[in-house]
Amino acid sequence: MISRRSIMFAGGMLPLLLAGCATIIAPNKPLPEDGTIDLMSLLSGLPNAKLFTAAFKRSGLSDRVGVANGPVTVFVPTDDVLEALPPAQRAILTDTATDKDQLRAAVGGLCASGQLRLESIAVRQGHINTWTINQQLRVTGAPSPTAKIQRAVLANGRTTVSGPQVGFVRADILASNGVIHLLNGALLP
Repeated sequence: MISRRSIMFAGGMLPLLLAGCATIIAPNKPLPEDGTIDLMSLLSGLPNAKLFTAAFKRSGLSDRVGVANGPVTVFVPTDDVLEALPPAQRAILTDTATDKDQLRAAVGGLCASGQLRLESIAVRQGHINTWTINQQLRVTGAPSPTAKIQRAVLANGRTTVSGPQVGFVRADILASNGVIHLLNGALLP
């Protein structure tokens, strides 16, 4: 015997259910970057961020990305950048045998708490505290798309800028729980 509820489901609710399924992202299509997709899904879907994404997951720091911890901003060197590094530097992020503390320091130095678009970084005068103790990122020229970013180390109450100054390939990629910035250089310790 078919109940009235079954008829309602089949006749009226099923099309609504199927319409909801249409919002599932099809494979091989870019994910929307409008704040509707979570950071880890969006990062995993970026075609030129696979090496960093794998290192982020391997480091265990990706577990900090979630609703309970608030939004996160990630500064991601592209795969092309990482592949061009000398083997010893590249190995920090790509070698599965890398010391976990070294991996966490490298990855954590590219992550910051908060939803930091270039515009909000400019308000902070370009200073970004990272997840790695005593490491900051310094951004100059924000919110311009030609802004530059560089590592800084905190020691004895002073900040010393170190390493190369790199640019943004793409800035302000908005996720539902954070922001991704793709970099044209590696900011590794």
